[in-house]
Parts: sequence; structure tokens; C-alpha cells
Amino acid sequence: MTPLTANRYTKFRDGLITAHPVKAAANIYKGSLVCAGTDGYAVPGADATGYTFLGVALEEADNTNGQSGDLLVRVQTQGVFSFGKSGTITQANIGANVYVVDDQTVGLAATTTYDVLCGRLEALDGTDLWVRLAV
Repeated sequence: MTPLTANRYTKFRDGLITAHPVKAAANIYKGSLVCAGTDGYAVPGADATGYTFLGVALEEADNTNGQSGDLLVRVQTQGVFSFGKSGTITQANIGANVYVVDDQTVGLAATTTYDVLCGRLEALDGTDLWVRLAV
């Protein structure tokens, strides 16, 4: 493309909520961690090779009987959310990166295999963690 020579209307989205096509046979539950699989379709969060974190599901998207892309799932991409923890995480870990373990659990890099980054540890709350999303 060539440089602008006049004002241009640029399309805009705030990026707080995005929608992604869901993989065939996947069921993504409301409130769960959501990833893009290696084919780019949304799947429940997991510590899997090639996965990329997308956000937190705002609704259930049950595509168990559909083809890839038949449904969209809306995900929140920013904010601080409470999830279960895997392994030992203490106050000394505040500010550390946390990684997807499954669709409702996060852990430090030492407890995951593929290190699918989902955020930063904000606070501890009993057996749960508060995580600032990193999308």
C-alpha cells in the first residue's frame, strides 16, 4: 500500500470482547479459560502444544455435534479473574506469569509442560488465584 495523502476512516474495536469460531466436537463452558488450538479454532483451555490463550468465555459454546466454525464463542480479553491453582503458589509469586493447566486451573511454569501464558498473578484467595489476563 502507499502512504496516506488524506484522512482515513480506520475501523476500530475496543478488543475487550472478541468472538472466535469453535472447533468441531468442542464444548466450551461459560467462565472457562479458552485457547486457540493449532488449527486456530477455539477450544477449552489446556496445557497443549501449539495452543494460544484467547481469554475467558462469556457464555457456553457447545459445538459437540457441529463442524469447526459452526458456533462462535465470545471471550473477555482483559480483566482480573479467579481460577484454581496447580502446584504450590505463595505470596512470593505475586506478579509472576501463570500458565494454563486446564480450562479452570492455572500454574507456574514449573507445573506446566507447554507454558501457554494466560496472565500474571495478582493475588491469592484461599485455594484460588486472581489472574490479570495477558492476551
